Amino acid sequence: MLELALCLPLFLLLLLGGAEIANIAWASVQLNNAAHAGAAFASHNRGWAAEIGNIEQAAQNEAPKLTLTFPSDPVQACSCVDASGNPAGTGCDTTTECPSPNVILDNITVTVQANVTPLIHYPGLPASYTLHASATMGVVN
Repeated sequence: MLELALCLPLFLLLLLGGAEIANIAWASVQLNNAAHAGAAFASHNRGWAAEIGNIEQAAQNEAPKLTLTFPSDPVQACSCVDASGNPAGTGCDTTTECPSPNVILDNITVTVQANVTPLIHYPGLPASYTLHASATMGVVN
């Protein structure tokens, strides 16, 4: 009985700590999936890459139990590259800036964050954790 009385609180603390870590890890997975879903939506074409509200909605639909915030708008970047992937032009807005046979590569980066509240608040630990995720995908031209 004495051994049980001494070991049971430690065992329960370990069990609850493992549950908390699993909760935060699962929220991180959901957040990464949400960033990927937003980038996947935006990667369909250049027009969709400019629809910030729809990109954010696609991300939120992927993680409905999290309240997502977007620290910045999705960032669309382009570059002119040659066949081996090296920079080949001065810009990517016109064909004179990126002459053939070089190609224009468009990328979209979606960044999301969410606050996760632990199931049980432990003294000395934060009351909530802010998780961040980012995903970058190529945009179909």
